Amino acid sequence: MGGMRVLLALLLAATLYVASLVLFPVEHIAVAGNKHLKTEEILARTRLHVGEPWLWIGASRLQDLRQDPWVAEARLEKPRVGEVLLVLREREPFLPLADGNALATDGTLLPGGARLAKGPRVEGQGPLPVQDLLALARAYPEAIRLRYTPAGFWVETPQGVAFAPEARLLVKYAQAGGPKGRVYLYSWGVSVGP
Repeated sequence: MGGMRVLLALLLAATLYVASLVLFPVEHIAVAGNKHLKTEEILARTRLHVGEPWLWIGASRLQDLRQDPWVAEARLEKPRVGEVLLVLREREPFLPLADGNALATDGTLLPGGARLAKGPRVEGQGPLPVQDLLALARAYPEAIRLRYTPAGFWVETPQGVAFAPEARLLVKYAQAGGPKGRVYLYSWGVSVGP
């Protein structure tokens, strides 16, 4: 008798599973919030297709998409039976780098984002000091160019150029109004040139 109940339970589960595949297919897929990534690319990475079982589509489909540096946030919604909505929030390119990439406002490196970045151009030598560059760009919104080397940082604005061996000195100096002419900042003082 116990074997018969198990068999009936398995038969019922199999019937419900097959019914879920046939009765509720995906009829419409929409993507919202993408600016840089193409809709076709997003759908390919999430493996979402019209006609597949709507009930069995879950957030696990977003794992590969969330690995993309351009994707800050992704969520999957099912507003109605047969409909799937992918909602994205992409990172904004902020600082264009010399290699064609860009830094996002949160410091993420965005491949190919330099042409879309609105911040000052970044040039430099050595390891990329992400947090220092972000702090400088925020402190000097009028900056045209930021440079870094092992010796220090330069901020170029329309009014002048400022140098400091540490970014924090330049950030502090920004509160005084920014450079006029050539300004060299050190922990012991300031040197101003024409």
